[in-house]
Amino acid sequence: MRRRRRPSLFLLALLGGIGAFSVLWYVSASGEDGGAPAFGGAYVEGLAGAPSRVNPLFAHQNAADETLAALVFAGLTRLDDRGQAFPDLAETWSVSTDGRSFRFRLRPGLLWQDGIPLTAADVEFTYGLLKLPDLRARPEGSELLRGASVTATGARTVEIVLTEPFAPLPAYLTLGILPAHLLGGLDAGQLLDAPFNQRPIGAGPYALTALTAERALLTANPAYHFEQPFIPNLELRFYPNEGAVIAALREELIDGAFISLGLNPADRVYVDRRAGLALHQLEAGEVTAIYLNQRLPIFQDRRVRQALLQAIDRAFIVESLLSENAAVAESPLAGGWATTTALSRYDFDPVVAALLLDEAGWQRGRDGVRRRDGRNLSITLSANNDPVAMAVAAEVAEKWRAVGVRVTIDSVGTTALVRERIEPRAFEALLLAERAGADPDPYAEWHEDGVRNLTGFQDATVDSVLEEARQAAQPSRRKALYDQFQDVFARELPALPLYVSTVQHVRPTSLRGVRIGSVVTPGRRFWQVQEWSLKTR
Repeated sequence: MRRRRRPSLFLLALLGGIGAFSVLWYVSASGEDGGAPAFGGAYVEGLAGAPSRVNPLFAHQNAADETLAALVFAGLTRLDDRGQAFPDLAETWSVSTDGRSFRFRLRPGLLWQDGIPLTAADVEFTYGLLKLPDLRARPEGSELLRGASVTATGARTVEIVLTEPFAPLPAYLTLGILPAHLLGGLDAGQLLDAPFNQRPIGAGPYALTALTAERALLTANPAYHFEQPFIPNLELRFYPNEGAVIAALREELIDGAFISLGLNPADRVYVDRRAGLALHQLEAGEVTAIYLNQRLPIFQDRRVRQALLQAIDRAFIVESLLSENAAVAESPLAGGWATTTALSRYDFDPVVAALLLDEAGWQRGRDGVRRRDGRNLSITLSANNDPVAMAVAAEVAEKWRAVGVRVTIDSVGTTALVRERIEPRAFEALLLAERAGADPDPYAEWHEDGVRNLTGFQDATVDSVLEEARQAAQPSRRKALYDQFQDVFARELPALPLYVSTVQHVRPTSLRGVRIGSVVTPGRRFWQVQEWSLKTR
């Protein structure tokens, strides 16, 4: 079988006019060494966990299930290495002038892995399942789609009508579409326990041919709409923990490994030194930051907020406390197409931090603690009582004390942190990790009316920018708006971003054509797996 060469990667906006937007997607299939990729070979990758239900409705609860679902199923859209939505089962889409109605056109000739045609009726069926009242643990985007009208208006066309404009919608349509001819008529309970979940049929790049608690065998789908993958056989092996994954890598039982909790220094050295292996560190979409309650007078002076960030050695936290299993956060957003390095202006500089506090009127006393108008510069830092959070909180407290801040660490269990600190906003400073969604839209966190606005931050410019970004159909306009938001954020600092979580993907240097960016979910690493190859010609 001869595979045709494709043009280089680009995203093309079509159908000019107010509110009209559609895209075509082309991907590169050239080998990293310049040679054309060839069919053949087998790749074995290890990860921690065990499969339970390989069904997009439930897969988000389990990393092994989510990884398999990303290989077996396909959604209307898929997210690329920068987190931008591009057409998957959909060929194009357009948006109405009021921003509420999205019209998706499916690719011609789509087939399920059992040979049955995939149509718009399957899309309507899948999204209709999200409205079942008893559906367990709803996947991301389900609340948005539950309130939407989804209608198959033809064999290849689907119309989604929202209650209000929401430009990020395509990023939330990556949910794997399910076959109505196999699952139609089942209720929520039957779906949960259906044999289909162990023997799934999808429209993704690989078909699942065998599944046990220890391994999954997958074969390339010859009818895949982005063309058959170059690697015909893919195997995932499951281990009880990541220590066992690394042990299997050392014993050469697997070719590559996905590590979500981070490598210890010894394992990192082993991977670095072993010939034929390469370690790739990928941002995982979770930003750990210190949220400052701006309802309190102490945090209402931006110079104080700026000084507090300038006093923290974020690089030391990443390198020493986290063993380089993270990256310094230069934005409140968690990586990808919308991110700028707005916070890079705040390198560790305790001298500048002290000058800012002096300028704000907080003067050191003989005991080293700063005071203004007879009040101590005193902060209680609340944090989850897990060891990593406590180590980070202790490091932050030490650096703040060095510039004259009196710090108390408030160590709280997870449940109490949510119920007694976060929900009532009963904290002064809060160390918290927030995971990004499918789209970088930060409205919920930083708009004055956002449901997760923890700090009480209010800024008219930010509110206006975030409102417009939710309605702007053109990606370039949304990017410009988010750049503006991040610039204001970096100046005002309602929170102090510290680091972005990362995962490690260890893979053989013989594996070519891999382009992985942010990995908000484990399965995202396979977003263009059909381009991976082990051989070139």
